[in-house]
Amino acid sequence: MAKVLGETGRYVTEQSTDKFLRIFLFLYLFAVILAFISGYVIGVNQNYLTLIFIVVAILVWKYLSKKIKSIEKERLAFRKGATGEALVGFLLDGFPDDFRIIHDLSTPYGNIDHIVIGPTGAFVIDTKNWKGIVSSDGSGELLLNGKSTNKPEIKNFTRRIMAIKEKAKILSSLDTYVQGIFVFPSAYLEAKWGSTGYVHCIKDEQLYDYIVENKKSTKLSAKEIGALSQSFLALARMDKGFEGNSR
Repeated sequence: MAKVLGETGRYVTEQSTDKFLRIFLFLYLFAVILAFISGYVIGVNQNYLTLIFIVVAILVWKYLSKKIKSIEKERLAFRKGATGEALVGFLLDGFPDDFRIIHDLSTPYGNIDHIVIGPTGAFVIDTKNWKGIVSSDGSGELLLNGKSTNKPEIKNFTRRIMAIKEKAKILSSLDTYVQGIFVFPSAYLEAKWGSTGYVHCIKDEQLYDYIVENKKSTKLSAKEIGALSQSFLALARMDKGFEGNSR
């Protein structure tokens, strides 16, 4: 099995927890404000204030209910993303012994789901738990069910890859080509390689053949694999939450 560093899905799990805490905070603040105002109303014993208090409480609760529902939808979306990321992480962990896997690297340029370094080269992977048909828009970006996404996914991911590649180059003294990969566990893919610029889009079941059995990719020696792994690991250790124990 591959040598694995980091904990799969940590970033997504942390985001989900953060959103849960935001819901709890909203409810706590509402309870405190409600208790404070009700105490005041009871103290002054004015009927019209009681009526105003009831109306205000109802309006505030409606507002908070909308906010809580919105946060909960975001939280569930994050959890779904974690499920897809965990699946990809499981597949990567089963790669041969001469591969190195770094999971869940949080960088100043954004979160990286997985980094794979082995005899066939270096790969940076992002899991997309999209459902539907994924295709290219003809200009290097992605469409989901024929519609544009909310942000330039390919462009943003490419920027992240280039940023960490430059850092790794300085640390390892190696200018190795790093291939960007989007993995779609749940979507139907129509986006062909070459139509999405620097990033290739594949299904989860294609991961092994694409990386391990790749005959056309950059060949790395054991020494180069070690140097690159150490440089990416150094970047990972700059992330305070990173689990540095290998297995």
